[in-house]
Amino acid sequence: MQGTGVPPNKWPVELEAEVGASEEFVKHMLEIPPLVDAGDIFEPQRHQAKEAIYVILMDGLIPAFLELRQIREPVGQTMPLMNRRQLYEDFARKLWKAYKQLTQDAAGQRGFNIGFLFDSDKKFRVGLAQFRCTNPGIREWFDNLLESVRQNWQNELADFRNNWIEHQQGDRRRFDKCYTPEYAEYVFESVWRTITYILPALLELHFPFGMRLVEQDPNDPGPRWQQRFRFTQPQFSQSE
Repeated sequence: MQGTGVPPNKWPVELEAEVGASEEFVKHMLEIPPLVDAGDIFEPQRHQAKEAIYVILMDGLIPAFLELRQIREPVGQTMPLMNRRQLYEDFARKLWKAYKQLTQDAAGQRGFNIGFLFDSDKKFRVGLAQFRCTNPGIREWFDNLLESVRQNWQNELADFRNNWIEHQQGDRRRFDKCYTPEYAEYVFESVWRTITYILPALLELHFPFGMRLVEQDPNDPGPRWQQRFRFTQPQFSQSE
């Protein structure tokens, strides 16, 4: 409807996808854009930063999740083999787009180049060291997080998407596990959880000096708050 001269409040209301905040990944993603307001990011960059985060959800994770839903459906098990494989391949394409393209874009909106995450092992190590040198305030666990995701699932997903789905290189049997519901569930959760750790860690670098995010511990028997994160000033509590 954009470009038609019709104001947004006159646009027809259409259901885009039956995916709501009851899905854990949606809830976690929707809690990230408000963190932009806490930092030294001003308009129009503030709006652009939030928009890039929403795009990860709307153009990447939700489309991948819709493919995952079809994989979960019992009817999918009775499909012809080629149709069944197509579900997994479309799922991997959309999930990889959410992670590699759209998450990189969102980080780049704030001046953070995380392209080294997707490079060779040697270039990754060099890029990570340079990133920490440039951003010494990044969380201590950030390096280990990136190293572990590359080893645990990222390189395998990249291999499946880039070398088999896009270029049909090698033996399909090497990717048999990538055509299973168990793998699809595992890699979807791994991707969205990684995104929801990377982006808050980067946004935290824009906070006022000393301000930090505290993540709610699900095993903490103390008082609960609705959001995943709250803000704290550690130096204040230490001085009391």
